[in-house]
Amino acid sequence: MLWKITQHFLTTIVVIYSGIHWGVACIPSAYMVFYMIDFTKDFSIIGQSILIGMSIGLGIPMWMISNIFITALIGFIFKPKINKTRVPFFSIITIQWAFLSVIDRLAKPCVYHMVPSWITDFYYRAMGCKIGRDAIISSDRINDAYMVEIGHGSIIGSRALITAHIAEKNNLVLSPISIGNNCLIGLGAQINPGCVIEDNVVIASRAIVPKYTTVPSGETWAGIPAKSIKKKKVK
Repeated sequence: MLWKITQHFLTTIVVIYSGIHWGVACIPSAYMVFYMIDFTKDFSIIGQSILIGMSIGLGIPMWMISNIFITALIGFIFKPKINKTRVPFFSIITIQWAFLSVIDRLAKPCVYHMVPSWITDFYYRAMGCKIGRDAIISSDRINDAYMVEIGHGSIIGSRALITAHIAEKNNLVLSPISIGNNCLIGLGAQINPGCVIEDNVVIASRAIVPKYTTVPSGETWAGIPAKSIKKKKVK
């Protein structure tokens, strides 16, 4: 009973904070719109409609970028240093993880519309993700970024889910994920906690790589659960 009351209280706090967080991100957009309303007060109706309409349209991506940058700043300041661990739901580490997860979710609707771009690369790096040079990230579903490493030249396909956490028997399990160089993680694939994807690997679209799996260099994996369908060539 106490847990339910605590859960409802924290959920209410999160909802209120979400509104404040998104509202602060709206300030630059709101300023631009109100400025344009004042600037065009002596214009014709058509002129006002064009300029105010354009300011509202520009205000939407401006809000998205502002939201991403505010969230990235908070994530950069408060991201935890967590290694492989299993902890009860009632623990300091769980509270740290939950806080960053909530913050991350506030940015994800905006990240969805910005990938791939330098903006979202900046966001993931600020949240703690290690990203190699020339890597391309087209997914808005990298969770627990501070526990994920993506190598040079690797491609993360659209809607690929990379998550370093899982819930098991009233415990929170966290384990880092490593993706090597020149890998391809296909559209909608899922990489679970503790996975090590070595260099030059292809994970096919929709494949699910089970937790704590090591995928050897040069192989192609597909299916649910993912299994090797093409071995590396032996010279």
